[in-house]
Formats: sequence, C-alpha cells, structure tokens
Amino acid sequence: MPLLAPRGTRDARLRAALAAAGLRDAIIAPLGESGTLLAADRLGDVDTFDAHDLAVLASLANHAVVALSNGRLADRLRNQAAEREHEALHDALTGLSNRRAFHDAVAGSLAGRGRLAVLLLDLDRFKEINDTLGHDSGDLVLQEVGRRLQATLPADAPVARLGGDEFAFALPGAGAEAALRAAAEVRAALAAPYTLRGLPLQVDGSIGIAVAPGDGQDPEVLLQRADVAMYAAKRARTGAEVYAADRDQYSPGRLALVAELREAIATGALILHYQPKAALADGRVVGVEALVRWYHPMRGPIPPDEFVPVAEHTGLMRPLTLHVLETAIRQGAAWHAAGLDLGVAVNLSARGLADPALVDDVVRLLGAHGLPPASLTLEITESDILDEPERAIAVLDQLARLGIHRSVDDFGTGYSSLSYLNRLPVDEIKIDKSFVQAMRSSRSGGAIVTTVADLGRRLGKRVVAEGVEDAETWDALRDLGCDIAQGYFLSPPLPAEQLTAWLRAWTGRPAPDLLAVSESSHRP
Repeated sequence: MPLLAPRGTRDARLRAALAAAGLRDAIIAPLGESGTLLAADRLGDVDTFDAHDLAVLASLANHAVVALSNGRLADRLRNQAAEREHEALHDALTGLSNRRAFHDAVAGSLAGRGRLAVLLLDLDRFKEINDTLGHDSGDLVLQEVGRRLQATLPADAPVARLGGDEFAFALPGAGAEAALRAAAEVRAALAAPYTLRGLPLQVDGSIGIAVAPGDGQDPEVLLQRADVAMYAAKRARTGAEVYAADRDQYSPGRLALVAELREAIATGALILHYQPKAALADGRVVGVEALVRWYHPMRGPIPPDEFVPVAEHTGLMRPLTLHVLETAIRQGAAWHAAGLDLGVAVNLSARGLADPALVDDVVRLLGAHGLPPASLTLEITESDILDEPERAIAVLDQLARLGIHRSVDDFGTGYSSLSYLNRLPVDEIKIDKSFVQAMRSSRSGGAIVTTVADLGRRLGKRVVAEGVEDAETWDALRDLGCDIAQGYFLSPPLPAEQLTAWLRAWTGRPAPDLLAVSESSHRP
C-alpha cells in the first residue's frame, strides 16, 4: 500500500519514523518484490506532500514495476537463448563442440585459405570398457578423454566429440609433420593411467590426419579422409597415419558407387521391402517397417550398410530420404485404400533428422498421397538422437504436434540414453535385436530386455522387440509385457506385393513350414 507521511502528521509512529530518518515528510510506494520508491522533503511552495503527490508516485512505481519485470524477463530469455545455442553446438556428455560446431569452425578456417590439419581420434577397444564396466563407466572415460584433449592441444584448436568414442580436432596452420607431433602428444596424454572407481585403466587411440588444401578443402571431405587414415593406423597399429590417396582403397569404388547411387535414386532403381510388426498379445499385425534395398545390375545386392554411409557423405542423403519416404507413404496409402489398416515406419538418419526441410517434406508427402499422419512412424536411431539431443527433441516435438508417431530405434546401444528418455517426445522404444537374441542365453541380455520393457510401461511408451526369431522368444517377450514383435519369426522383409499376400494369409501365429521357406528365400 502507498503511504503518505505529511509534515506535522498526527500519527505518532509516522512522526517517530520521520524523525529517525531525519526527514520532514515523505511518500512511499511499493515496487513489488524489488523494494519501495521513496520521495521525501517536499520542495516548492507547497508545504508538504498530499494525496495527489502520493497518486503520482504510485503511478510511477507501477510503471517501474512493469519495466523491472520486463527487464528480468528479457534477461531470462537471453540466458535461455544462450543456453539453447550452447546446447545446439556442444556435446551433452563431454561439453566439447559437436559435429555441427566443428564443421563450422573448420569451414571458417578454410575460408581463410590457410593450411589446416584435421585429426580424427577413435579410441581402441573402448567397447570392452562398456561391456565390462557398463556404459556409465564408459561415459566417465569419454569425459576424461575430452578433458585431456583440451589440456594437451593449443587453445585455438577446435575439439569435438563426433559421437560414440570418436573425437576430432583441428590444427590451424599445421602441416603433416606438425599434426603427427600433435597426434603423438595426444596419444601420450591418453595413455597416462586412469583410475576409475578404484580400478586402473589405460586408454589408447588411433588417429587419422588429413591436411588442407592438399587432401581437400571441405570439412566433410577432410573428415572422411582423416577417417580413412585413422583406419589405416588401426590396421597398421602405428597409432597415427596421414591420409595418402594411393592407400585409399575405397576411393575409386566409392566414386563409382556415388554416381551409380545418384542414378539409382533418380530412376527409382532402389526398392523397399517391408517387415511386419505384430502385437504380442494377439498376433495382430499393426504395422510394417520400410527397408531400402538396392539390387545393382552388375554388383548384385548392395547392403544398406554400404550405400547409406556413401549417401550421408556425398550430399545424396536428402534425395535418398525423400525417395524412401515417398515410396513408403504411397504404399501405406495403397494398403489403406485396399482395406489394410497398417502403420508404416521409415528410418531417419542423423542427417535426415537435421534437415530443416524434413517436417515440411513429410507434411507435403502425406497430403499428396492421402495417408493419415497417425499411420506414419519415423524411427530415429538412439545414437543419432544423442549426437544432438536438443535439436532432435525440437524436431520430434514438431512431428508430435502433427500427429506423426516417433520411435527410438536400436535402444540400448547408445550413451547416457536413460537421462534423455523421459524428455524425448516419442511413442515407442525399439529394443535392439542384439539384446533380444541374447535374452535366452545371457543373463545380462534378459535383464536389459526386462528393464527396458518395465521402463517403457512406466513411461507410457510402446515397447517393440526386434530380432524375434523363435516361438520361445515370442512367448518370453509377451510375458515380460513387451507390446510388439518384429523379426524373422513373423516374416523377413518382403516386397510390397508379396507382403500383401502374406497379410491376407496371416492367421495370427507363424507357420513353421512357411517360415522356413520364406527365410531361405529372402534372408539377406
């Protein structure tokens, strides 16, 4: 409440307060939680403050409260924006730059047309640490590797974690010899003993080096060639190698594959096979996963593991993603028109998820073919989400608002995933097939499946088990509370026409004799 304490007031408490403060008169107005506004010792011809003066001060105080509130809000928004920007450019686990920030830093150095060395570090036998001590321990090692890299390298050297146990750093102005010396220093720093929860460990790494401008003048090309050199270092067990074109056994074949893949996408030579997914409770087929296949006229079948990475590194990922999305959505609409109520799932790569046009493309294709958004599921591999979690969450939120289902693929194979799972706007968790197939023979495999199934139920998400290949696994997963099964026990991936016939004949339980025929005919 505003307070008026005029000169000569009859209120004894006000007179005492004025006297204690050495004031003749005063008016006071509150500033919310920020304090009070005080005017004292009225000047001028008027003897003392009056109600009009108090009203003016109260009005000024109200304006001040609004200004202070807006200022605090602006500060919070600026801080939040800075935090979001930091998260978008940094790895959540180590605090290092992520792939996007590293790409930008290298591109900036290359723009100056100076010499630059890009080094790619891959930890040796890191999987043994995860398998023996658990992913939490592996995360601690990765954090320590990041700290040692920053302590060893020059202050102006960009350092990034690209994902998994891969790190990259760049040395502006460095040639091959300087880069090799830096690589030796990094490996020596990594080799210093670790003490992890009382257990001594030693970590080694292999480093590949590519030097601009001779080895390339584009960040992705340099990283790709550093990757070739890194694998050469692993094979030769030398610790570090510089890229050499004459040792790049993949380059000629890769170049030819790029041109052939571009033509295959443009001419529709890539086809989709579809693998059904069924509810474990009653065997009802609820959807299919679209899987891209390439049958090369000269080379024969080329597995996705071979041509998808080529697309990711050569600018073909967007046309490949659009081709798969449109083909799957068109087929899903055809099944709906034929009275088959099937959801269609499509895998997205990290680059597909990072494409700013992704959401618009999906909306356009759904509208063009008349498939309801709820009939489409986009599957994103767990490790791809964790590479840039904040960006991934933002895209998944957009898809959720459109009614499109979202799924985390290969769950359990990434890093620190549980810390993000409750934040991810996804409907579904797919347990990686390595855990499903190990659940009957391995106590740890069974424990992981049990834990994920229970976690999924508690978080209100569907749980899909991949790699189901026998009746015993089917029954065990059903008893554990998993929702959906996918694997060769149901059917291998089939072309759309064959899958349609399979769906018409489906009785809710695989027939062993038919299964044997389909497996021998179609298993890749």
